[in-house]
Amino acid sequence: MPRKAARKHVFVETDGQVYLVRDRGTFRFPRTDEKLPFRTDPNGTMDFGTDQVEKRTPRLDHHPEEWMGRDAVFERSDVDPLVKRAIYTTMIRCVSEVVISKGPRVLMVKAVRGFSKGYWNIPGGFMDYGEGPETGVKREAEEEIGADVSLDRLLNIYVSGFPGKPAYTLGFVYRGHVRSEKFSLKADEIEAAAWFTVDKGLTLTRNPFAKWGLVDFFLQSPDARRALRVKRHGPLEGTRVEGQPTVFLDRDGVINRGREGYVRTPPQFEFLPGAIAGMRLLQDAGWRLVIVTNQDASGWKLVPERQLARIHETMLASLRREGVRISAVYYCPHHVLSDCACRKPRPGMLLAAARDLGVRPRTAWMVGDKPLDIQTGRAFGCRTAWVGPPSWRKRFAEEVRGWSPEVVADNLRNAAAVITKRGA
Repeated sequence: MPRKAARKHVFVETDGQVYLVRDRGTFRFPRTDEKLPFRTDPNGTMDFGTDQVEKRTPRLDHHPEEWMGRDAVFERSDVDPLVKRAIYTTMIRCVSEVVISKGPRVLMVKAVRGFSKGYWNIPGGFMDYGEGPETGVKREAEEEIGADVSLDRLLNIYVSGFPGKPAYTLGFVYRGHVRSEKFSLKADEIEAAAWFTVDKGLTLTRNPFAKWGLVDFFLQSPDARRALRVKRHGPLEGTRVEGQPTVFLDRDGVINRGREGYVRTPPQFEFLPGAIAGMRLLQDAGWRLVIVTNQDASGWKLVPERQLARIHETMLASLRREGVRISAVYYCPHHVLSDCACRKPRPGMLLAAARDLGVRPRTAWMVGDKPLDIQTGRAFGCRTAWVGPPSWRKRFAEEVRGWSPEVVADNLRNAAAVITKRGA
């Protein structure tokens, strides 16, 4: 049965004051079809199923003291419950977590309950009432692993929503260490603790703060950067720009047509319709382009790496003639069963681009035609686009569904149009 259209409401707030209308003795949000006495700018949407609330910022020349204070709504019985629910949703939750390192490896714990149940995470959790982030993370981490934790410094502060939740959470992520590895795990919360390389750890967690914190740790750790070995064809094009919006592109099935038996020679390389136009559209909009490709043919010894380099040179030369510049081509030449850092869905190639070019997950997209491409983007902590003809997407729909790509399109040109519209 199709879902009924959601009722749409407008949530306007400034300086802690909320604009409400009185309707038969109840204060409620104005509806989207009702005219407001001032102009507004969009500021996000909250989806509550049968109700959709558009958050807007008003353009005013005065402080609206006549509006209702957001804190006062919870004390009143004449306020619509949807107003209370939406205001409660906008209250930021705070978590504090720590990347505990040992050389290039990081400590992760496997949860038995909560959001991370069945997954690995970095130690930490929600802060208590009146508790600062440093106190909170030491308390939570030490409770989880049963060992003293020393904090070195703050890695970063992040804001993120969580899948299926309209609320947002503020995350403080620290870098730290332990003096002893004699752990006593909190039995009702943690079932295991282990050390992982960053590329492996990223595939194990579903926590966006952990992902972004692990990437920032990797970039700040000489040991972790040196430990990552990823192959690249040719020199880096352009200069390193921290956080420049970047699109990672899979090769076969996104840029060029795949072939039975693989693309083995330069003449066999054939651009897909819309691929060059899509890359040009992204580039013209200020996006940097990086190719990340598993090359099973090299893993099977069907295409020597020198031949693979000639194929890529042919591709890059054609793109240069079209005015398209690729900043880097990273590739995995290893066997499909290899436990290397670079083979997707491990995000080693994306980490290499972060190290070499200054790419950051929160300003990046991963575009691919295979489920493992979407998994790779999710592991790195960036947004994803799944491309391919309808028949191809139908074949892999069930496998991709759990990874929830933000964009689904027939080809790179169509995906690029959406990415450029959504921005970084």
